[in-house]
Amino acid sequence: MNDTTIPVGRKARCPSGQAILKAAALALLISSAPAAIGTVHAQALEKDGVTWLDTITVVGTRTETSVQDNPASVTVVDQEEMEKKAPESIAEMLRDVPGVQVVDSSAPGMKRLSIRGESSRRVTILVDGQEITDHSTYGTPILVDPSNVERIEVVRGPSSVLHGAKAIGGVINIVTKRGADKPIQAELGGSYYSGTAGWQGWAAVSGTVDNFDYRFSGSLDDHGDRRVPEGRYTSTGRLDNTSFNNDNLSAHLGYTFGEEGNHYIALKAEQHRLSTESWIDHSTLEYPVTDFNIDLPQRDLRKVGVYYDGTDINDVVRKVHLDAYYQTVDREFRNEVLMQPSPRVSVGVASTSDDRIINYGGTAQVDLQLHPDHYTIFGVQYLTDNLQAAKTSTMTTTLHLPPPPVAMVTPSWGFDDASIHTVSGFAQNEWSFADDFKLTTGARYYYSRTVHDYSEVNSVAVPTRPNGSDGRFVTSAGLTYTGIENTTLRTLYSEGYITPTLLQLFTDTSAGSGETTHANANLAPETSRNVEIGARYNAGDFTFDVAGFYTKARNYITSVPCTAGAGCPVGSLDNERIYINADSATSYGIELAAEYAVPGTAFTPYVSATWMRRQMELTGSFGTMSTYNTNTPALSGRFGVRWEGEVANHATWADLFVRAATGVEQTNWVIRRAPGVSGFVTNSLPGWATLNFAFGGSFGDEDKYSYAVSFNNILNKEYRPSLEEIPGVGRSIEASLRMKF
Repeated sequence: MNDTTIPVGRKARCPSGQAILKAAALALLISSAPAAIGTVHAQALEKDGVTWLDTITVVGTRTETSVQDNPASVTVVDQEEMEKKAPESIAEMLRDVPGVQVVDSSAPGMKRLSIRGESSRRVTILVDGQEITDHSTYGTPILVDPSNVERIEVVRGPSSVLHGAKAIGGVINIVTKRGADKPIQAELGGSYYSGTAGWQGWAAVSGTVDNFDYRFSGSLDDHGDRRVPEGRYTSTGRLDNTSFNNDNLSAHLGYTFGEEGNHYIALKAEQHRLSTESWIDHSTLEYPVTDFNIDLPQRDLRKVGVYYDGTDINDVVRKVHLDAYYQTVDREFRNEVLMQPSPRVSVGVASTSDDRIINYGGTAQVDLQLHPDHYTIFGVQYLTDNLQAAKTSTMTTTLHLPPPPVAMVTPSWGFDDASIHTVSGFAQNEWSFADDFKLTTGARYYYSRTVHDYSEVNSVAVPTRPNGSDGRFVTSAGLTYTGIENTTLRTLYSEGYITPTLLQLFTDTSAGSGETTHANANLAPETSRNVEIGARYNAGDFTFDVAGFYTKARNYITSVPCTAGAGCPVGSLDNERIYINADSATSYGIELAAEYAVPGTAFTPYVSATWMRRQMELTGSFGTMSTYNTNTPALSGRFGVRWEGEVANHATWADLFVRAATGVEQTNWVIRRAPGVSGFVTNSLPGWATLNFAFGGSFGDEDKYSYAVSFNNILNKEYRPSLEEIPGVGRSIEASLRMKF
């Protein structure tokens, strides 16, 4: 992986009063709506004439390319920007990237990311270029220690040609730190979060001795229940069941060799352990459910990876990259549901799932300069995902007849073992075919094989579901033009591809209101096609990155009721469901990152914003629906003004900003057993805006000490960003301190 980075990203902030806050937020978002996707997390602090568009990244093309000249929609958040926050997760660091939404699915300690409206299941998460997989309907949580991250690279839009068979929405690549430049360097840090009465602490030791570099680090954090304004979601100012805690350990060992020091090998190991509760909006419970609870006491990730990079091997072979890894994810899920279908009958269902996911694989890539005008890469990738799921369920049915009540207990348990094996080959060519023009084309062929190894229910082996296989080509093509001073124009066509999860293929699940959702071994992969155009401009004081996109996706997997023709097993009840390929989606929008350093002052106004529309179409034996109610805000973003200078000879910064979004609506197919009616139900949330202020700085020799303080949601606004995220923290303070010795 390339660790070259140049100062990057910032964000948006702006002064406002209570009376004009919402109007100002909406007005500025509307005025910036024609500009929206782009590349970088807005931060145009200019250092030595370099701004964030000059940042070098590899995630968009798998080659070293600046953000300015990248054909893809790329964002980079560097270490300097991350140190201006006190985030308790990687996801929070990316909240203000255009087109990105944070998703926690009611579990505050298990945050995921949605890109351009695509679910987090359709976003590829890479750590040092190696994929973290999670075979669930929710997607991959980002289980990485924020204090151990060098930078984060984001690609928005389908990227399956270069980054694997899950990247319909985009890619998040998290690059972890290596050894420090000196023989030994110790680091300490801590943060406090008043919104959860939480804290985080971490320590690391790193260095470089001769050709060896090393880094060892660890962190702990603990958060209580979230504090929110009293109102719709709580009468006490506290959200029950929103506490969580983490601990992390990581190690890096590297060695540089070769006469020119152009070969590098590394070993990285990490462990992340998480326990989180899950908040439930009880006002949304529908008959016959009267109470509902979820607990996630274990989510542990362990990973070991090895890497080799050789550069400038000869005039033709410019780079060789090899990596391999092995990781396990152990997770435990507990669910309790209480139902009252009639005054005389109550039903309680307690379910558990104790799963282990085993992933291993690797990548080999060679970069070739076959012609002065061509830069070509070839690569192969292999990945095995194995899911071992042990599930239990206990149903207690109580008949409230004349005393005493009669209770009937029905226990059951099951076990599933299944795997997906994927091998793929990819190629990309950058062709500088004329002055100022570069054409980047790529293709990948996937071959995946799904295997259902074993299943049993109540100690009885059941027939395995049919194994399957799929072969698929995906392609991409991007064109950039740099013939206008300080400007890059670009256009891109890209395709996305994702196989069904092992859970969707082979494992029946029971959660929510106690309904069973049946697996379907006949599911087809989901696919998407994307077209986008954009422009980037970088001329000293003024910098912007804007693009528009249009994406069409097919064969989306959803669960539907077991009506006639749905394909459920014989004997299924009408309150059960099954996974099918039923949805398609059309998304289009504009994203923007821009800022202007006001000449002769230390002030920089800036904005990062997204305008997006997303339409879902659902068809099947149960009915037909087409809706824009897809839990996607039409306008969202952050805008404000930043100040940077010196106070008492110390580097200091301050940022006043507004975050805002319009309201969301979501329409789903549900079953209402009370009147025996099924149909489409729409839930909605209002628009919102929060006023925030942050400041910080550094001092001491070589900026040994740095600090950051944030005053969040100053006006104590009650808000919920989306139906997939729990209500936002009320008025709160975050403070962090870092030290290097």
